[in-house]
Amino acid sequence: MSIESKVGAFVLAGLALLGIAIFLLGDFTFQRRYPIYVDFTDVSGLSEDSPVRLSGVDVGKVKKISFQSGKVRAEARIREGVPIYKNSLFQIGSTGIIGSKYLQIDQGKAESGVLQPGEAVQGKEADSIEKSLTKAFNSLQDLLAGLNGDESKQTPMTKNLNATVANVRELTANLNEMLADVKPNVTHAMDRMDSITAKLDSILAKTDQMMAAINQQKGPVGALLHDEKMKNDVKETVSSLKDVAGTAKDVLGRINQFRVYWNYDWRYEHAIRTSRGDIGLKIYPRDERYYYLGGSNLANVNDSNTHGTDYARKNTIDALLGFVWPYADLGVGVIQSGGGARVTVTPFKDVPVLDRLSLMAQGHDFGRNRVVESRRFSKPQYDFGGMFRAHRLIGIGARVEDVQEIPRYQTWVNVSFEDKDIAYLFGMTTFGVAGTKGRSKSK
Repeated sequence: MSIESKVGAFVLAGLALLGIAIFLLGDFTFQRRYPIYVDFTDVSGLSEDSPVRLSGVDVGKVKKISFQSGKVRAEARIREGVPIYKNSLFQIGSTGIIGSKYLQIDQGKAESGVLQPGEAVQGKEADSIEKSLTKAFNSLQDLLAGLNGDESKQTPMTKNLNATVANVRELTANLNEMLADVKPNVTHAMDRMDSITAKLDSILAKTDQMMAAINQQKGPVGALLHDEKMKNDVKETVSSLKDVAGTAKDVLGRINQFRVYWNYDWRYEHAIRTSRGDIGLKIYPRDERYYYLGGSNLANVNDSNTHGTDYARKNTIDALLGFVWPYADLGVGVIQSGGGARVTVTPFKDVPVLDRLSLMAQGHDFGRNRVVESRRFSKPQYDFGGMFRAHRLIGIGARVEDVQEIPRYQTWVNVSFEDKDIAYLFGMTTFGVAGTKGRSKSK
């Protein structure tokens, strides 16, 4: 082969490779697609070539974005053979809090008919993250103003929250009154326990001396206890007395060891413009362990939602056993009435200001297989979020729920405060239980 032929073959191969690269990088496809036009007032950062997802499945791409009669029109190219019903919901979705945008289609009803190629529909407006955060802070300011007694800022939720706080205060006052009534008796009982403990210590000291004499077989008692059976009985009695003294000291220490916190979470879901709340008790019997018991997604199941489909399960329970470490804690048990686990991490615990930032991840309902609002859910629910403690009582943040099925972005407010009266009551309960066990053993 001549040099000219070799050069020609090399150039031809280069042009072929260049053509293949242009075909691949240019996103050319042999699939047939049909256009649908979606009008928005604000596309919130949606760009050309963004994916189009029908119920979470990629079915096309955004071909072009242009202005049409004062509105922003997105041209969606849908894969042929995929029907889109006329009453479907079109909105801008996001892969995360700061993730990329895509055109989300929630499939409608078949009886409404199928959209024909070239038809135009109106999309649902989606708030940007900046607008959502501004609304969240305004809502938080209105919430705090309503909680501080500003009647012009009060909403049914703040009124209910004020009523709840008033009920909690009334409950605390009743507990204080009850504890004031029983405190003299408790003080007297603790004085008696101190006296009993001192006497037990004295008895144990004398018992040690007596046991030394018995072991040396001194005096009539030593001679009497030369009998092996009687000698063993005395040793068992002394050992029981030591156990009783140790139990008494341990119970007295537990009374002041409990710490109890009220925890309230308010979450606002922007896509459907509704809110839900969680409330519960977090009980620390010691620093490295806690128990959490409460209700989640508290709402009236008869309330209607006119802003979209709400897939959340209402009025569920949380019950967790927690383990605490310096930079994280782990809770396992029941989350929203399903088995699961929750991890909370404080990555900058030693850095001022940043030590108020915490990150949360939880997974639950691992065996989920149910149909909600004509949509089947078959994957476990995973939630992720972050919170900043603006005050020791109040934290604000954001979270995304159910990232595997239908991600739902929410603004999050947390209220948490310690209740020492209930903690003292738990301590007294353990004191009573331990006393009952002690009496049972003595019988």
